[in-house]
Amino acid sequence: MAETPGLGPQPAKPDGFSLVELIAVIAIIAVAASVVVPVASAAMSKADRARCLSKMRSLGTGIGLCSLDNGNEFPRSSHSAGRKNEISWQFKIYTYLGEPEVFGPVPWANVFNRHFRCPADPATDFNIPSYAMNVFFELSAEADSGDSYAGSPTTWRKAASVPRPARTVLLAEPRATENGDHFMCHEWSSLNAARNAVAWDRHSKKSNYLFVDGHVESLRVEDTFDPAQGVNLWNPSLAK
Repeated sequence: MAETPGLGPQPAKPDGFSLVELIAVIAIIAVAASVVVPVASAAMSKADRARCLSKMRSLGTGIGLCSLDNGNEFPRSSHSAGRKNEISWQFKIYTYLGEPEVFGPVPWANVFNRHFRCPADPATDFNIPSYAMNVFFELSAEADSGDSYAGSPTTWRKAASVPRPARTVLLAEPRATENGDHFMCHEWSSLNAARNAVAWDRHSKKSNYLFVDGHVESLRVEDTFDPAQGVNLWNPSLAK
């Protein structure tokens, strides 16, 4: 026992925290975590969205350069590339993104992750890109094509043929259940159809879009397609 002058021996103060002190510390940590974790998560989400937008902008440049070397026509997706004896757009443009020609799955996976994978996309299959092309740019006016769409038989194979390039979607972010590298958006009839195809909630209830003129935006899916409100930024004949 410790001795206090005039009071005689006193009990020694125990080492460590009391139960009340521990509870108080835990409560403080919990409150701090409830503030820090959402802030950190929001910061990471914002950073992912910015990196995704940057990738999409680069893809727009690659598509533009590729088009210049191919009669000013857009590259095709798997919707029509095989029928035209061409390769799909991502394989056709990657060398325009500063990449050397690659052979084999490992080199391609590295190229794919650098350019065609959104950092917020949890998918790991490097055969399915995080970005898909608007199919309207390869719909055919040929009678046997099977393509039916508002504005038919008009085709928009070249950027110069698109009436409002700053208001027409070129690339967007698909859900994994969509058609791989393109959107069959000429078949959509409702907002729910667009929501089932577009990864509308990937970036804080928004998705990223590349437009024909090369600029990128983060938008709600209903800002790009909502027939009940007369909104359609996918069909070049209806975009306004």
